This record gives sequence, structure tokens and C-alpha cells, in this order.
Amino acid sequence: MALTLRNLLAEPGLGLRLLPGDPSTAEQLDREISWAHSSDLMNPTPWLEPGQLLLTDGGQFPFEPDSNAVEDARTYAERLRKTGILGLGFAVNVVHRAVPRELVDACAEFELPLILVPSSTPFIRVIRRVADAIAEDRQARMQWSIEAQRAVGRAALRPDGLAATLRELESQLGCWVALYDALGQLVPVRTKRGVPADVREDVEAAVAAQLRGGRRAAAQLRETDLAITLQTIGQSDRLRGVLAIGTTLPPDPAASDLIESVVGIASIAIEQSRALDDARRGLRTGVMELYLAGSVDAAARALRDMDTWSPAGRIRVAVVRGARDWGPVLNELELMAVSTDVAFARIGDELVVLFPSNVAPPLEFVARDGLRAGVSGAVGIRDVSKGREDARRALRRADRDGEVVDLERLAERGLVAWLDASDGRVLAARMLDPVRARPDGEELMAALRAWYEHNCAWDPAARSLGMHRHSLRSRIATVQEVTGLDLESFSARTELWLALELGD
Repeated sequence: MALTLRNLLAEPGLGLRLLPGDPSTAEQLDREISWAHSSDLMNPTPWLEPGQLLLTDGGQFPFEPDSNAVEDARTYAERLRKTGILGLGFAVNVVHRAVPRELVDACAEFELPLILVPSSTPFIRVIRRVADAIAEDRQARMQWSIEAQRAVGRAALRPDGLAATLRELESQLGCWVALYDALGQLVPVRTKRGVPADVREDVEAAVAAQLRGGRRAAAQLRETDLAITLQTIGQSDRLRGVLAIGTTLPPDPAASDLIESVVGIASIAIEQSRALDDARRGLRTGVMELYLAGSVDAAARALRDMDTWSPAGRIRVAVVRGARDWGPVLNELELMAVSTDVAFARIGDELVVLFPSNVAPPLEFVARDGLRAGVSGAVGIRDVSKGREDARRALRRADRDGEVVDLERLAERGLVAWLDASDGRVLAARMLDPVRARPDGEELMAALRAWYEHNCAWDPAARSLGMHRHSLRSRIATVQEVTGLDLESFSARTELWLALELGD
């Protein structure tokens, strides 16, 4: 057990006691002592470190108070406090019969515990007791570390090795443990304790930041009542996740070693899972080819054997293109498939994704990675091949990276929108540009618009333009001559109307 000021004061053979009226708090008295030094220097702080106990017989203080005694004592106590000294042991009946009043007041002012050391207790006895306690604690921690490492090793050999390892870590450190995947999502591993609700958002934000960094790293989450350690899993530039551990105190070296061991075990388990993912990708490609060939029952059986979602009922098909390296996208989809209804496979230079028709397309990665995607309308499970072709048609209408073109949205906007997305404006311009290029082009275009707005009825259209119907007929005849269309036929009128709509 670590030695504290309270423990040291309770040692019967040392005779130490707090100065009567000392205002020290329980927190100060319960801090661990890292070492004990003795010094009579007025400024011993260059040789001291935080967490230590300083012993002095007061030789640096004058026997008779002078004009600087108060300020010197204040400066002395303030230096010790700022250095992080846990307490000051003052030997009485050696140089001074009592602790100088100036020093008593200064220690009280700067909240530095002041301990009386009787003349019968040499400093070396106090220092030796501190040294023995430190050695005993190190020996105990070493023994604990050995036993804890063995326990973690045994847990790793269980059928649920990763979950058992994390539960063992919780037991050994009295902490909570959470494992996040490469997407920053909590992995559903059965542990004893969950992430406390009051720090969950902070932990998730810190995990996301570490994953964005893309490098192996360990970090401490600040501004919480817990000591939260975040440790990445995997290799640099190929992180597999983050292990988050919340303890009441920061991990000491023995606890840190145990955490490193668990991180190593988790890394091995996740890398093994990734190797299985590579094998699953080949299987997924075969399953998708079965769906495309119409062998629905065989494909469904294969997906069920993989313990993943099997498409049924009405579905939609997405086709994605544009990735130089499909690995990160496939890894993301593999993680997504654990909790999302999605089936996917890479076939050649495109990714085919199946998902239920009543949910949004699971294609968030398209915009992030600068890809392009097309999405079909709802099709039956035996019409995956048709859905793929529809998705390809939609994909051909994507004119920028990061765009997802939904065939259903195009259909809702009508035939003109479809033709517009198909660059119908190019043909429309080619048809109408000769009309616009004439000296009376604006008059002809105005007459054409009015004629169509009134359903090709001459009198209402002529009245809207303030002209005689014969004048309107003359202008429409000129348009017919320029375009080469027979506007007496319904099909020619329809073609010219579409050109006018697209041109506008």
C-alpha cells in the first residue's frame, strides 16, 4: 500500500505529529509520498520534486527574529508549495526549541502541512521508512502485475476471448472499458460496465479526433472527474479502433503495462477479424453474382450462413464508382453490416449495394470520399439485375464527385427533368438556335411560347400577343420552316415543346 502523510503520522515508532491547529485537509494528508529529503537550505527546491516530504532542523532560520523573518518564511513556504512538496517536517530541540512562529504562519497561509519531528527521531529513520514503504509498494505492484497479466492471458484463451479480456481488465483495474471501431462506433462487446452517461459525448468526440489523426497514439481525456485513457488499436495509417478506459486515478506503470497488453490482444483479435473480412469479401462477390443471375434462394442461404442481413421483399440497388482504393470503403461497409440492413460487393470497377426500399441509402461515404453513385427505384428481390441497370442509368447523370443521383427523385420531377439530366439542353439548343439567330428571332420565340401556353389554339394565343391570328400563323410557319419540323403533327409539336422547355 502506498505511504501517505496520514500513514506516516500513524507510525508509532516515529513520534511524528501535526502541529496543533494545522489546517491541513484530508486530501493533503492522503496523497502518496514519493520520497523524503532533508535540507537546511533556504531554497532547496532545485533538488526537490512534487510529491516529496522535506525534513529540516531549521538551521536556515535565525535564532532571533529580524526585520526580514516574516518575508523569508513566507518565501520559503511558498517555494515548497509551488514545487508540490506534500509536507514539511520540522525537528524541534535540535536547533530550535519550537517551530519559529513566522514559519508556522507562513505554512498555514500557503496550506503546507507542518509536521513536528521529535529530537529522538533521526531524519534517516523517517527517510528509511519512506524508502521501505516505496520498495514494499513496488514489490506488491510487481506481484499484482504478474498475476494480472496471467489473468488477462487466460481470459484471451476463452471462446469469447476479446470480451473476456476486456472484462478481466475491468476487474483488475476497477474501471470501465469501451471498444470503438474504425468508424468511431461503440463495438457491442459484453463488458461489466458501460461508459458513464455524463462523459459519453466527450469520449466519443475524443475517439473521433484520434481516428481522424490516423496515427497510433495514447491520450488522456481532460476536464472530467475520471482518468480516461484512450489508446488506438492497429497500425499507423490503418487504425482499427480505439480502446477507452476510465479509472478513478491515472494508471501507474503497472496498470499502463496491463493496458498495453490488452491493447495488443485486442489488436490481434481485430486483425484476425479483418483477415476474415477479406475472405468474406470474396464470398460477398459470389453472393451478389447469384442475385444478379436470379439465384435468390442460394444467395440468401449464403448470407444467412455469414450471419448477416439477407435481402427480402422490396429493395433498392445502388451502384458506386470512382474509388482508387476500395479497401477503406469495404472496411466501413463491413462494420456497417454488423448493425445495418445492407448487402454489398465489389464487382469489377463498381460497388453494388442492396438495402431495404423503406430506408435512406447507406451511402454517407460517397460525399466524404468524392465518389459518385446512382440509386434505383424499388425492385423485387428477383429483379436485382434490373435494379442494377436502373442504378447505372442514374449514375450516368451524376456530373460531379460526391453526388448521389436517385432515380426516384428524377422520376418525381418528370420527363423534362430526366431529359435535362441527360444533357437534353444540348439538343434543344441545336434545334432552337437557328430561330434565335434570325433578326426577328425574339418575336418568333415569343409567338412560339404563347402558342404552346394556349395549347396551340390560334385565337387565344393571338389575343395574348395583341395580334391577328393570321400574323401568328405566319410566325409559326416561319419557325416550322427554320426548324424543318411539320408542326401539323402531334409528335413534331411535342418535340419542339420539349426543346422550348429545356431551352428555357
